[in-house]
Amino acid sequence: MRKLAAVVLGCLLLAGCAASWQQELRYKIVSSHNTSSSEFFDLELVGEVPGGSLKPEDLKSTPLLTSQAGGAQVGDEVLCSVEQEKGNAFGNSNVVTHIRKCKKA
Repeated sequence: MRKLAAVVLGCLLLAGCAASWQQELRYKIVSSHNTSSSEFFDLELVGEVPGGSLKPEDLKSTPLLTSQAGGAQVGDEVLCSVEQEKGNAFGNSNVVTHIRKCKKA
């Protein structure tokens, strides 16, 4: 019985420390820039940062590969699926923001 309790407690600790948040957000493409081999759009959030996000400051402005912008250009607005993930205490506990599935609004 003690072994079972220890296993359950261990699983709860591992699962309880991880978190994720996901929402569709609207961004405006304000500019573009090139790095060594890729072209990026600079995105600015339209409106307020939604509550409940794990790291709100990462949502205000962000770069996006132009190939992921769904044919949009500078000045256009795009709707993007945004996900933030936080690891657990035993691995990487940093918050990572992923922007996926952007389409012209």
